[in-house]
Amino acid sequence: MSCDRILVTAKQLESVVSGLAEEIAAAYRNLDNIVALVMLDGARYFAKDLLANLDFPVEVVFIKASSYGSRTSSCGRVRIGASADLTNQIRGKHVLVIDDIYDTGLTLATLLNRLRDYQPQSIRTCVLLEKAIEHTQKIPIDFRGLIIEDAFVIGYGLDFDGRYRDLPFIASFSPKHACSAKNAHGA
Repeated sequence: MSCDRILVTAKQLESVVSGLAEEIAAAYRNLDNIVALVMLDGARYFAKDLLANLDFPVEVVFIKASSYGSRTSSCGRVRIGASADLTNQIRGKHVLVIDDIYDTGLTLATLLNRLRDYQPQSIRTCVLLEKAIEHTQKIPIDFRGLIIEDAFVIGYGLDFDGRYRDLPFIASFSPKHACSAKNAHGA
């Protein structure tokens, strides 16, 4: 069996990431003290490519947050992993939160509320994908890659139960199917 359907090819991802980097550069290039707060594990691949396309210095901080676990829909509870002292890492700085997908908005809303406690100078959001759904939490997205259909997606950092992150494309997926770079067409 294969992925349900490839939604975004590797070539399309490259173009989207490059475009987002240009938008971010226009907004941040003349600022100092910029911190990219990368949501693990899903945004790792996206952030690596995005940050490599920027032509100015950015401090990178990783934070783990999830509301999915081993499910294909949000469980309604957000877990934010303990990290180093964020106060010293983001207070007074310009924070760019980089996430893989804006789905319900619960994870982003929870994280943004927590980040405000650390008194950054500014907070902006960047997501690779936004689902075309009514979001539970309405979050202003400053930099958005693509709007996609309401489907569970894998690849390019997005996973199902820790698997399929390394696929070079994004595909819709149902747990009944197996997916690999070899058996998916259009990548």
